[in-house]
Amino acid sequence: MAVAALAVAVLLAQPANAFDLFGVHLFGERDAPEDLSPDAQTYTVELTSTDPQVEKTLREASTLVREANGRPPPSTAAFLARTRGDYAGLVAAARDLGRYGPTIVIEAAGRRVETIPPDATLPHPVAVTIRVDPGPRFVFGRVVIADRPPLDAETLADPRVATPERAGLLEGETAAASSILAAERALVDGWKRLGHPKAKARERRLVAHHDRAVLDVEIGVDPGPAATFGPVRVVGAELMDPEFVAARSGIPTGERWDPMKVKRAEKRLRDLDVFASSRLVEDAAVGADGALGLEAQVAERPLHVFGFGASYSTLDGAGVEGWWQHRNLFGHGDRLRVEGRVSGVDTVDPEKLTWKGGVSFLRPGVFTPMTDLTVALDGGREVLDPYTQEKIAGRVGLAHAFFDELTGKAAVNLEADKVSDGWGKRSLTLASLPFELALDRSDDRLAPTAGWRAKIAAEPFHEFRLGASGAILRLDATAYLPLDADRRYVLAGRVAVASIVGADADRMPADRLFFAGGGNSVRGFAYRSLGPTNAAGRIVGGLSLVEASAELRLKVTDTIGVVPFVDMGAAGAKSSPDFAETPRFGGGLGLRYYTGLGAIRLDLATPLDRKAGDPKFGLYIGLGESF
Repeated sequence: MAVAALAVAVLLAQPANAFDLFGVHLFGERDAPEDLSPDAQTYTVELTSTDPQVEKTLREASTLVREANGRPPPSTAAFLARTRGDYAGLVAAARDLGRYGPTIVIEAAGRRVETIPPDATLPHPVAVTIRVDPGPRFVFGRVVIADRPPLDAETLADPRVATPERAGLLEGETAAASSILAAERALVDGWKRLGHPKAKARERRLVAHHDRAVLDVEIGVDPGPAATFGPVRVVGAELMDPEFVAARSGIPTGERWDPMKVKRAEKRLRDLDVFASSRLVEDAAVGADGALGLEAQVAERPLHVFGFGASYSTLDGAGVEGWWQHRNLFGHGDRLRVEGRVSGVDTVDPEKLTWKGGVSFLRPGVFTPMTDLTVALDGGREVLDPYTQEKIAGRVGLAHAFFDELTGKAAVNLEADKVSDGWGKRSLTLASLPFELALDRSDDRLAPTAGWRAKIAAEPFHEFRLGASGAILRLDATAYLPLDADRRYVLAGRVAVASIVGADADRMPADRLFFAGGGNSVRGFAYRSLGPTNAAGRIVGGLSLVEASAELRLKVTDTIGVVPFVDMGAAGAKSSPDFAETPRFGGGLGLRYYTGLGAIRLDLATPLDRKAGDPKFGLYIGLGESF
């Protein structure tokens, strides 16, 4: 069994607070509730409707119902304000159901709430009744849309592009108020997509024919002037260089306005990891030259941040890790990071300790605003069942965003290794030139529900002591297929193929050889525990790798998901995958708890073709989806 505990990062030195997970109080003191006012008006509430099909929606829209078990209003006047305010919420909910003639009666202690004076004395608790007759369901009749944006056929064919018709504004459809608002937003967004940033909806005209339960609709848009991007002004930068921030946003001054480019610019500023908040606010009006400027409003984070974590595995023992980072050394978001990790600290044999430490420096915006420089030095010792390796390595690399979906990396790497594995003991000195291209066409970086990703990597190398030269090649691809319109059910797949050409396995560092198994490979097996064997039957690293995974991601509620999955992997002794080593399969069930920072992942897996010596199951805990 393998168990990995979720590391906890502490960004600032703060006292521990109460912690709740999945709605369960785990540790820490809960905040004591404030004393209730002696004038607080407690109540009970009952809501009924003449149409049971709409009753659930009305309950969800009623503030009285939603907050009945919460803190009561502090006074009779506040209670009456809540009851009277319920009318507006219930009317809006009824209109969103296409009901434009509702009758709503709210009574407290048998009296209409609008007739009760604010200083009245009411019983505790007072009984509130809400009776709703939603009236007939209206459908759209005559629909008139003025100034529709002239989007091209290719854009309109994209199902992600909103249109009034996709919003439900069609003759004969339920006359939901939300469909009208969504249709107006679609028209406004369409004009903004065409470079009209100040487009806005005109006053709508709605005519309800109560005798026929039909709603006629006339809507339109004032597109406003076309505009180009103006300059970016930076407000709130203290230690950051404002000119660098403006350049890093990547706003193409002089080009046609595009709201998607503004969103991508905001993401680039967030990715600097320097700002606690950042947003781009457009100027109030388009200038006489047709340009619309932007103001980058930023607030910087503290300069220093640190974190720590702990883990436990029945295979690798207990582990601890920590890191410290300076976020902004020279005003360009330059990051200096020092980190270390030790596992196996519970062992009595120091030879079984696995550790790693290093220091790295990242400089954003070298050569171009979208090119980052990284310099790193690290060393460590890795003790696994297949091998033990000591290593010290230095790397200088560049990363460049060609455009938002395509990124590339290239580096110069030099390392010295001491390895003990199934091939014996050896000392190695390796120089390499790793580079990769990654294309991301998925809809979300942390929680993708549609699209695909692909990454190709190559690392030419030369080993000086044993005289081996060759290249490490790898291709990774993932795809995400939504199975419903709301994307609550997603089929996700992953494939990886890798090969080492030009060198034998006994002339390579063990950590560069291919193994399968672990939370990011074949779940149900220990980390790097699957591979070809030597003549003595000992597992050694392979020269090729094939992996595949499939998941059915089922979002049961907004915060809880269930994920059945199956994984496959095989590491081969030859450079070309030939499946001489039988692929191994693992499968299981995962639980997801969705947070604003991504999913907390818990996967329980077992080998599907279990053999002697294989674990019975593995438990994996982490942040984010598995791929």
